[in-house]
This record gives sequence, structure tokens and C-alpha cells, in this order.
Amino acid sequence: MDLAEVSRVEELMISQPELRERVFTARELAYCYRRKRVGEHLAGRWAAKEAVLKSLGTGMGPRMEWTDVEVVNDRAGRPHVRLYGEVEAVAQSLGMYYIDLSLSHSGGLAVAHAVMVCQSAAPHTAPAAATHNDRRRRTA
Repeated sequence: MDLAEVSRVEELMISQPELRERVFTARELAYCYRRKRVGEHLAGRWAAKEAVLKSLGTGMGPRMEWTDVEVVNDRAGRPHVRLYGEVEAVAQSLGMYYIDLSLSHSGGLAVAHAVMVCQSAAPHTAPAAATHNDRRRRTA
């Protein structure tokens, strides 16, 4: 679980514009900038990335990049996680089957809750693992 202050994320994106591409994928940025409250959506994805890394028990480890964790929405708007690179490798080594993600924002805060479900605990009806080896999928 992670909590992000919307105004802090907004300030970082303004004061350090190069940070945008280091933290968010092109697809994430495109999604957020199509929304009325851009800052809330960016902060939600920021919190989601932190929550996912916490669920792995690593935080931001060596050779990991923020963009190795991507938050995408399905047609109904439900957020899902896609993993790449070193984050994907660590998740697979832990037996990750999928990561269940929930996002919310209110009162200037964004919260994310990520639960990693491993193979041994995976239900038979769970979705396929949300990992992708093809880094080209990061573009909008």
C-alpha cells in the first residue's frame, strides 16, 4: 500500500519535467493527460508503482526502473499492472501469478493497494500473469 500527495507529485512534474519520462510510461502519461484532474491520476500511478515494489519486498532495487511498473486500465476502467525488466524478473522469481491493484484519490491524496498473488496461492480462475517481455508495448 502507498499514499501520495497530489500537490507534491504535481510540483515535481512542474519543477522536474524530465522526471515524467523516468517515472511514467508514454501510455501512462497519455492516459493521465486525457483526464480532468491530471495530478490525481499521476499521483495514483506513482502510489501504485510504490505499492507494487513494496509487494515484491524490494522497494526500488538495483537495475529497476520506475517504468518497469506500468499501470493500465481495461475497457471498464479497472487498473491493472504490467511488469517489465528487472521488476518482472523479481516478480517471476517469487512465483507471481498476478498483482491485484486498487487505486483511489480524495482530499488531495492518492492511495494504491497492490497484492501480489503467487502461483501456489493462485485460484484457477485468476487472470494470466501480467508480465510482458516486449518493452515496445510501453509506448502509447
